[in-house]
Amino acid sequence: MKQLDPVEAQLEATREEVQQLRAELRASERHLARVLELLDTQQAQIVAQQASIARLDRNFMDLTTGRVWRTLRAAGEIAKKVLPAGQRDDAFSSGQKNTYLVCDEPRATDPRPRSGVIVVRGWCLAQGGVDTVRLEGPGLAAIEVKPSIPRPDVKKSHPNLDTTGRAGFAMEFDSTTLPSGKYPLTLRLLSHGEVVRETRTSVEIDHEKGFASAYDRWIHEFEKSDDDLIQLKLKGLTVQPLISIVMPVYNTVPAELRAAIESVLNQSYARWELCIADDCSDRAEVAEILAEFAARDNRIKVTRTQQRGGISRTANAAWQMASGEYACFLDHDDTLAPHALAYVCEALSQNTGADLLYSDEDKIGAQGERFDPFFKPDWSPDLLLSENYICHLLVIAQSLAQKIGRLDPAFDGSQDYDLILRASAQARRIVHIPKILYHWRAGAASTASSIDNKRYALDAQKRALERRGHIEPGAVPGRWRVRYPISVGSRVSIIIASGGRVDALRTNLESIFAKTAYGDYEVVITDNSKGTAIERLVREFQTSHPNLRYLDSREQPFNFSAINNAAARECASPVLLFLNDDTSVIAPGWLEAMVELALRPEVGAVGAKLLYPNGAIQHAGVVMGLYDNCGHAFKGLDGSKPHYFDFTDIIRNVSAVTGACLMTRASVFWRANGFDEDEFAVAFNDVDFCLRLASLGYLNLYTPHAVLYHHESLSKTSKDLIPHPKEVAAMRLKWGKTIAHDPFYNPNLTRNQEDYSLRTRN
Repeated sequence: MKQLDPVEAQLEATREEVQQLRAELRASERHLARVLELLDTQQAQIVAQQASIARLDRNFMDLTTGRVWRTLRAAGEIAKKVLPAGQRDDAFSSGQKNTYLVCDEPRATDPRPRSGVIVVRGWCLAQGGVDTVRLEGPGLAAIEVKPSIPRPDVKKSHPNLDTTGRAGFAMEFDSTTLPSGKYPLTLRLLSHGEVVRETRTSVEIDHEKGFASAYDRWIHEFEKSDDDLIQLKLKGLTVQPLISIVMPVYNTVPAELRAAIESVLNQSYARWELCIADDCSDRAEVAEILAEFAARDNRIKVTRTQQRGGISRTANAAWQMASGEYACFLDHDDTLAPHALAYVCEALSQNTGADLLYSDEDKIGAQGERFDPFFKPDWSPDLLLSENYICHLLVIAQSLAQKIGRLDPAFDGSQDYDLILRASAQARRIVHIPKILYHWRAGAASTASSIDNKRYALDAQKRALERRGHIEPGAVPGRWRVRYPISVGSRVSIIIASGGRVDALRTNLESIFAKTAYGDYEVVITDNSKGTAIERLVREFQTSHPNLRYLDSREQPFNFSAINNAAARECASPVLLFLNDDTSVIAPGWLEAMVELALRPEVGAVGAKLLYPNGAIQHAGVVMGLYDNCGHAFKGLDGSKPHYFDFTDIIRNVSAVTGACLMTRASVFWRANGFDEDEFAVAFNDVDFCLRLASLGYLNLYTPHAVLYHHESLSKTSKDLIPHPKEVAAMRLKWGKTIAHDPFYNPNLTRNQEDYSLRTRN
């Protein structure tokens, strides 16, 4: 055996030591990956605990405003008469009957410091009616408001006392004039000029630790913690590709160009290259800045076009230099979040085959302030046809780009929209990263500030969409409506289950026959009342409306699912519309708007925009996970105004729609076995049906182009308004995963309200 000389022996020992260190490093990485997995599990448990706390809080509110509390109050009234005056509890000594004043925000138990404009909101009721709610506090001028905000939850809890349905109130004050400290606040309820109830709360004002906006608070509570874990996560990633960042440049403001490039240099993930193309900028500073950064880091590549070519040609010139497996796009005046590329790699590691990825985004102002966050849903093809919701951050696999081609100069102004439309049509897997990874500069001339700054962009959008069919402007500026052909013979059976409210059904039928432009339909009334009034009403209408039919289900117990299933079996039409008898049509195009969507082979159910008689939104799609079950999107908000990136006024994908106005093809209805008569006889049958459609691969859609009034629950008793515990339990058992994560609702949004506001820690 050959004897090693001392040098070779040392080298061999060193090699063995290196191998041992490598093995230890791999073991450490596996251990860290396990730690991260445990941390993610812990975080999920914490979120679940927070949801449970929120549920307990709501249960407590239900208890203190429900029948049990009223019973206790009644017992108290007896105690007042029996006990000597000195032994009476203060809870019974106020002398006020049927008055409520509840402060939802801020709560005295909420320790979060606040700053800037502080909102005080809650609800109130009084037997004799409410004049105003008055807010008083140290250093504040008294503020009075009249309750005017819809609170359907209060109406449901107090149907006899709440005569308006608008028991909510909100007022605000500017705290910047007050020194930091804890401030007691007093709310007083005035009725007939007298204070009949008061409640107290407090707020901690801290101009150093407080937050000027709800989004600032969200950043502090949810985003900052990422910094501590990201380096550990990076070590455990199984996929770490080279990512090429494509940046076209033209006459950029120097400070903004520097900020954009610095945001790439500051990435926690290091395997990137920045490909910059300058479109013959006139500003000498641009070339100087680009040369400076290229000399500073060899991962930065710079080229200059020979002549002005526009944004698409310039971006393509930058893209041409890319050698990475994935390309992402950065405008010359925007910035990336510090961990943007790290989270892209994490998503690639968790989603094999992903070739098109996008993230949430916000806007950034001149002083670097962040605002207007857009927390997006997962892949939503119909939402994309209504607006370019994907936009930033966009990441595309080079393999996909080779199939579809690069940016098309014919669509300059909306070249990214055109690229996304083409890419999404051929992508193998589209992944949404629910984190703010991109900051869109809201400069004076930016489309981030106003779409009016670039009207030509709208023309380009329309031309890009016209590849999909006939395009019309949407219900709000800058949004679109794709129209679909309706084949001959697409008859609709409008099935209306009536519980006996003759006046409601009369209004319903009058509106249908007077305001429906679509001609090929019949109305089928299934009568579940106890008398003959509904039958007489239908016979009256049949004299002038031969397309009206009557089905007798008066001998059956109330089971919404069974009644509607039985009626559907009596219909030969290819399209079914289940409609509540307490609805009424507003505009003539409603039925056509639903039919053209329901006939698409990939669509399961279609729902309408429903308004309360006062114009507030009753339904704009169903969101899973709200209140630990489900709720109606934007319920109670002003129906005449757009909300949350115009979601109330565009066609979009949703997990479910309400059965108060639900359209589906008959073949699809029976493929899903109709409504569930056993588990969901009264409540959640519509949601369960839609979720079963989704599990079969169908899309459920909301359209704002079918608008009706919904005089909610006119046909139900107070007992029907509260879901049976068995049905609630059945929903959670059957659809727990969807309740935990609605793909069309962002996890960074609240689960305790229906207004798409931001999630909070408590």
